[in-house]
Amino acid sequence: MEQEDSAEIFVLHRFASSPAFPAVMIAFGAFIALAESVLMLIQGESIENAIWPQAIRTLSWTFILRENVAFITFLSAVFLAFCVYSSIQHHRGNRLPRPIQGLFFGLIGAVMASWVIFVLMDYRYIRGAFLLLPTIYGVVLLGTAIAVKGPPGLPDSKQNWKEKGTTVLHVLVVFLAAWLVMPGIPALIGIAPSPPDAPAMGYGAEAGPFDRTTVRYAYDLPDEVVAIQGPTEEDIEFSVYLTLPHLPEEPGIEGVPLAILFHAFNNPSIDSYTDWIDHLSAKGMVVAYIQYPTDIRPDGGEDFEATIVNGTSDWPHHVPRMLSIESALQHLNGLITASPRDVAIDDVLGNLTIMPQHLWIGGHSLGGAYSLQALGMAQNMGWGNRTVLVDTEMAAARPVQEEWIPDYSNLPENSIVHLVVSEDDMTVGQCNSVHQHALFEEVDENQTLLLYIPSDRYGFPRLVATHYIPANEAHDTLADWAFYRRVDAQADWVVAQSRGDLNTADFAYANLVNVGMLTNLGKWSNGVDVLPIQAYTNPSDSSQFADCFNGE
Repeated sequence: MEQEDSAEIFVLHRFASSPAFPAVMIAFGAFIALAESVLMLIQGESIENAIWPQAIRTLSWTFILRENVAFITFLSAVFLAFCVYSSIQHHRGNRLPRPIQGLFFGLIGAVMASWVIFVLMDYRYIRGAFLLLPTIYGVVLLGTAIAVKGPPGLPDSKQNWKEKGTTVLHVLVVFLAAWLVMPGIPALIGIAPSPPDAPAMGYGAEAGPFDRTTVRYAYDLPDEVVAIQGPTEEDIEFSVYLTLPHLPEEPGIEGVPLAILFHAFNNPSIDSYTDWIDHLSAKGMVVAYIQYPTDIRPDGGEDFEATIVNGTSDWPHHVPRMLSIESALQHLNGLITASPRDVAIDDVLGNLTIMPQHLWIGGHSLGGAYSLQALGMAQNMGWGNRTVLVDTEMAAARPVQEEWIPDYSNLPENSIVHLVVSEDDMTVGQCNSVHQHALFEEVDENQTLLLYIPSDRYGFPRLVATHYIPANEAHDTLADWAFYRRVDAQADWVVAQSRGDLNTADFAYANLVNVGMLTNLGKWSNGVDVLPIQAYTNPSDSSQFADCFNGE
């Protein structure tokens, strides 16, 4: 037994002493960092889906880093000090123990691979929103590089080609690390202007004034939809989630308005949209969150080449999804009109009715597009005949199929439409919403707005307008100002209309259509204005969206 242990130790010692040791450990570190994404690629996932789990984790890490800048700065300083000390000892001939070197080489590989993934995420999703994470990558890479190899230097004529290559590689790694670190230094030392705090009261503050309860009601998908469902959503029991406000025992009203919210593609979980739901329901409305299947595989769908024009697409996948949404809305109608009503609803609302004639409807990404079709379905049930607010956030292309083309010529006078796009939306772009604006020609132009949220990278954290602003995972300062303030005002307006509260309705209305009140996003800590939202009553006439009409 002792001989076997000795043999193993000898083998490990020989490996640690071999010239291949650094390269192997670097490769091992890179493998660990890339393993999840590579496995998903092997399983047939797209690059976007393969890096999505890491994108979500990266987002979480970044928020943690932002909240603990001083602590992260301290740890970075301690780590670099240790590495500099190790570098000095290396120069004196006192190198780190081989296991520690192995750990550091593994870190180099892991950081390099993580940085590659970060570059892909930055291009596809986050568009420069994350500053501290690449800075930390740079700190780790810089420290480990100088700790195991000493300070960088130029190739020596006495070195062989392999040694020269190693020296050049070492210099390149150090320069890459310094390049990663430099942009984040103002943030680490606290001199970069900070964005405005979230509003402490009023629109954009914590959701309120009412508490909420959420109840789930499963509904049956049509048989023809079940037959073509894909495996990624097989564990989901598609449901209508009702979030109900806790109103006073004697609220002095007969009922509460209805909101209907639709999720993005491949993201049916309510957990991504609870903040949005809370801000709607806390104002005094019932919110119906509609789950619908997105992993649908109709015949010929896999090889189908869609035509996307004027904010529409002819994907065959639209039809089964629309049939599912239609089924969900019928189920919702049954919940609203049931007599007696479900006890879980009565326990919260008491004798208050749900009044869909006062309607908020909207969604995110694909859900934004589908909310436009769903509004037509709702109208056929008599909903939204007194008040309508439409809010699509970064909407995808809507169905072009004839049976799903909406007609909004009979929307009530009390209608407000917000079609929202973001500057750095790399998922659906802006043109879908620009074209969808034309659907609402019958609505007063001052009440039908295309809203463009710009990115502002002036200070730290950067305010980058990506596709994901409405999702919980991306709930940051920009979301508080550019999104949740509007959501609060939207809910306030619909609720006030349902109650005949003209004062509240007028104030909310001004925050929804008055450019000065609607577009302001506060100031950076040094007094510089955050770039405001841009509002367009006729986006087709704006040079901002010229590419949407010239075929580019």
